[in-house]
Amino acid sequence: MKKLDANLLKKYHNDIFFNYSEYPTKDNWDYKFTSEDYKKQLDDWLSKNKNEPIIFYVHTPFCEQLCYFCFCSKEITKNYENVKNYLYNYLFKEIDLLFNFLKEKNIKLNVKEIYFGGGSPTYYKQEDFKKLIDKLKNSFDFSQIGDFTVEIDPRRVDEEKLLFYHECGVNRLSFGVQDFDLAVQKRINRVQPPELFDKLLTKKVRDKFKVFNFDLLVGLPGQTNESIENTLDKVVQIRPTQIQPMLMHYDPFKRNYMVRMLKDGPLPDFFDRQHMFSIVEDKLTNAGYVRAGLESYALPTDPLSKAIDNENALYASLGTQTGAATNFVSIGSSGSGCLGEEYYSQNTYEQASYRKRIDEGKFPVFRGMKLTEDDKIRRHVIQFIRTYFKLNFSEVEKIFKIDFKKYFINELGLFDEFVKDQLVVISDNEMTVTGLGTNFTSQITNVFDKYNRINTSEDQLKIIEKQRPIIQTIQDF
Repeated sequence: MKKLDANLLKKYHNDIFFNYSEYPTKDNWDYKFTSEDYKKQLDDWLSKNKNEPIIFYVHTPFCEQLCYFCFCSKEITKNYENVKNYLYNYLFKEIDLLFNFLKEKNIKLNVKEIYFGGGSPTYYKQEDFKKLIDKLKNSFDFSQIGDFTVEIDPRRVDEEKLLFYHECGVNRLSFGVQDFDLAVQKRINRVQPPELFDKLLTKKVRDKFKVFNFDLLVGLPGQTNESIENTLDKVVQIRPTQIQPMLMHYDPFKRNYMVRMLKDGPLPDFFDRQHMFSIVEDKLTNAGYVRAGLESYALPTDPLSKAIDNENALYASLGTQTGAATNFVSIGSSGSGCLGEEYYSQNTYEQASYRKRIDEGKFPVFRGMKLTEDDKIRRHVIQFIRTYFKLNFSEVEKIFKIDFKKYFINELGLFDEFVKDQLVVISDNEMTVTGLGTNFTSQITNVFDKYNRINTSEDQLKIIEKQRPIIQTIQDF
């Protein structure tokens, strides 16, 4: 296990940190972005890049029960009619809006991957799920699809439903596990015993799904070194092909229900969380998993490990993904899109606003951005380091036709402390994040962030002010 120095953790700890699943981060996008702006994005980029692979993301913003840790965009309801209304009267209309526009422009999406996220797409009853699939099959060519992922709430499915998903073309499952300790599960309002997976991941299911992922959270209330070791022992025994252990993001300003987790005691502090993440790394590495980016692990035979070996992976909003996940076209409330290294866009979170814009025949976007050349360079640098924990200066120079050391002369001058504390090693042509330094990857990559660089507490306050336009919009969603 990497030795963690409490003083070092204190030195580099910030209350604000960024996961850089996109750069520039969303709080820097244009909030005056309109439906017409989005049309121009689609037309401009897709007309020039017709053969580029696309991942098509579908968001379902409904769950039956609130998980106190959850930072996703969702609505809690037990009224299934609300779900059907969203599906047939709004999501289907957005699909029509998108593909009618593309047809007018003589553009066909080269969809290579599909991802159903939420909320909980497992909320759909089978007949409604099948109609959504049929709707998409009428919109693009399913024969070209590689990965088709559905996020799974293990409490809402059984063997039959998982096999049904496979019949619909799904070939990758992503389970929301988080933690197997009962005391922790009670505090986050998500009780699901590990024995549940004995009933779900049967031989029939494993024969159909060669790739399945477990999401875990580190830093949940009540987690201890011992409890997380026990959770990992059970996870390793189940043997998912991919595991995404993520540090829990606690932000009650945006999700005020998160304070409920503190009713029976505080969250693990920064040092405890980092120590538990080191336990995760040791347990998974010793069990034969390979690190595949900042918060991902995979078995050596898994496609993600092979993508890492070939440097054909990317750390994105869905975790570390294989190369086809570079370009996102998203539908559904809060769905976020990314077209190459040119454009970002995001649909509105708030359901009333989403429905109103769809009823008006407009794309339900509320913010977006066109990246500058400087944004593209920094985006590449930040995301490459997040994925591979290294950066070759010459490779960046080849891609962007710059002199790396001259371009980043100011940034490289800020790395002295990181080097001194053995978090980073810098040679004449390469930067490498050390094993210890992986605990501080967010802080390391923040040096290259032109918009949100944190050096002082005043910087943090400025960032909080920049986030205010979105805080109220999503706080009670």
